[in-house]
Amino acid sequence: MLRLLTKTRVLRQLVQDTGATPHASRFYAKNQRGSSKKVEEDVVSNEPIKFFGSEAAIWRAKDTRSGGSEESLWYQPYVISASLAVFLLYFCALREESDIDLRLEGNLYDHVSGLEEVQLTVNYKYNKEHGLDTKEQEKRLRELGVDMGQLDAKLAAQ
Repeated sequence: MLRLLTKTRVLRQLVQDTGATPHASRFYAKNQRGSSKKVEEDVVSNEPIKFFGSEAAIWRAKDTRSGGSEESLWYQPYVISASLAVFLLYFCALREESDIDLRLEGNLYDHVSGLEEVQLTVNYKYNKEHGLDTKEQEKRLRELGVDMGQLDAKLAAQ
C-alpha cells in the first residue's frame, strides 16, 4: 500500500513539473494545449528524442524498482511494531482453542498413514550413504514391520 501511495506521489510530482493535466499525460507524451501546427510538427518530426538534459537522464533505476520509497513516515516503525504485537498477543494468548488446534497438537504420523515409514527409509538411506549410525532407524523400521533385507536390496538397486 505504501509503495502504491509513493508511486502516486511521484507521478503527481512529475505531472506538476511538466505542466500537463493528469488526463492529458495519460494519453499523450506531451501536453496538447498548443496550436494544431505544433501538433503536426510533433507528429511529422523524425528527430530523435533528447535524453540528456531531460528528467529521464537524472532518473535512477532504484527509484523505478522501489517506487521512490526513500520517504517514510516517522511513525511507520511504531505502527508496524504495535500491529505485530497486537497480532501476536491475540493469536498466542487471547484466542480460544478450537478443534483444529487440538488436532494439530497430535503427532503428524498419526494423521498421515505411511509417512513415518517413508521418512525413516529416507533417513536410513542418507545415514548409510554417509557412514552414520543407523541403529535407531533400523529399530523403528522393525517395529513398523519392515523387512530390513528387502529394504537393503531395494536401496542397493537404486
